[in-house]
Amino acid sequence: MSHNTFDEHSKITSLGTPLVAFLLLLFANAHVPSLLGAVSPVGDTETSQLGSHLLQVVLWLCGSWLMARAINTLLLNPLIRSRTGAPAPRILSNCVSATLFIATIFLIIKFVFDRPVGGLLATSGIVTVIIGFAIRDMIADFFSGLAMNIEQPYRIGDWLELGPGEIGQVTQMNWRATRLVTQSRRTIIVPNSNLASRQFHNFSLPDRHFRETLDIVLNYTADPARIENILLSAIYATDGLADQRHDVRITGFHERGVIYQIRFWINDYTQKVRVRHRLAANALEFLSQAGISIPYAQHEIVLTRQRRPRKERRINARRLFSRIEWLEALTEDELDQLAGISVGQEFRAGEAVVTQGSEGSSLYVLVEGMLEVAVTDADGNESRVGRVEPGQAFGEMSLLTGSERVATVQCLTNAYALEIRREDLEPILRARPEIARELGRMMARRQLLNERSADGTASHDDNEDFRSRAMQFARRISQLFGL
Repeated sequence: MSHNTFDEHSKITSLGTPLVAFLLLLFANAHVPSLLGAVSPVGDTETSQLGSHLLQVVLWLCGSWLMARAINTLLLNPLIRSRTGAPAPRILSNCVSATLFIATIFLIIKFVFDRPVGGLLATSGIVTVIIGFAIRDMIADFFSGLAMNIEQPYRIGDWLELGPGEIGQVTQMNWRATRLVTQSRRTIIVPNSNLASRQFHNFSLPDRHFRETLDIVLNYTADPARIENILLSAIYATDGLADQRHDVRITGFHERGVIYQIRFWINDYTQKVRVRHRLAANALEFLSQAGISIPYAQHEIVLTRQRRPRKERRINARRLFSRIEWLEALTEDELDQLAGISVGQEFRAGEAVVTQGSEGSSLYVLVEGMLEVAVTDADGNESRVGRVEPGQAFGEMSLLTGSERVATVQCLTNAYALEIRREDLEPILRARPEIARELGRMMARRQLLNERSADGTASHDDNEDFRSRAMQFARRISQLFGL
């Protein structure tokens, strides 16, 4: 059934009942009085007159009902729907019905009971003025609610900010007030007249997603390009963001440093607190990985000519390497040795760090930026399988076994990574060959974990399959490094 057909059917259904009732009462009003006169005792006109008046009253009331339905269905509802796209608010329909009902009461008094209504209208007018003055605030709430129901600046389920700390979700709207519930489960009740005369923010219109900002103050000596790249990486690593353009801008200067503003889009207001927390945590973590700390309030006294600071990276490679699973078998001295000879490399956004199928002999530890991992199948179809965040490593299979790269790792942003080459690791393995056995066990454990994660089967270090794989990996490592 089409939408237009459904509307026509609903109109017929809405008008059908009062129309049939009105026609039946009209027929009864034309024939029943004469029938009552015929069956009533001679001279008993009071009974027939009472029955006639009763029928006329019901007929007038039914006519009022039919007219209210007709106005709401054929005039009011289509007019408001054409302007707002939504049906007429119930409060407006009830207002029309109430007005017609009151007018019908006066008409019944005038035409059915043949009584003058002038004095009654004057008296009711005075009473109306007195009552109106007494409940003027309620009347203002009523008409404000009526106007907002027509204009619809907010809907049930929308999140409104009325003022600092007054943010809630609309749960109820009636003729007097609007009810909001905050995220801390407190209820805010706002009179409609108050809400109609004040400024408020609707986080749910025109769309559910909206832009939020997060300010971070960093040292004047930090390279703005590096900061932007690191903070963009923090955005990419945060779940719950809308598919919109996020960016980082310098918005001002502070006694503690430069103010960087992260501008990001959130899917829904209910996720705001969680997304801001996760983004702030990612920003702090990635800045720490890059050797950049949040400055505290300080005063610097310069007694000599100040030199222009060099934009150099201060990276604690030793700390980064200690967090890499593949390097857990190394001692602190060996990690220090490796940190001293590792090489830093810069990559541009869109550049491939490693390419699937190519030969490789190094492992990379990402310091800054965000990388994307993609795998191409035998039919040439490429699928994205994950991302590499600052502090994570990739390329260990090529480094330790000499195998080809199994995936393409491409930069989503500008990136900086530390490269551990085979010739850097070789002196350490030659000095302590037993590291090869531990690396073999780690590689076997990772391989079994990846293979069995789909069916939920747990891998155990003491089974035959694990020991066989560990020995094979250890043998390949020993052969590759000439141990």
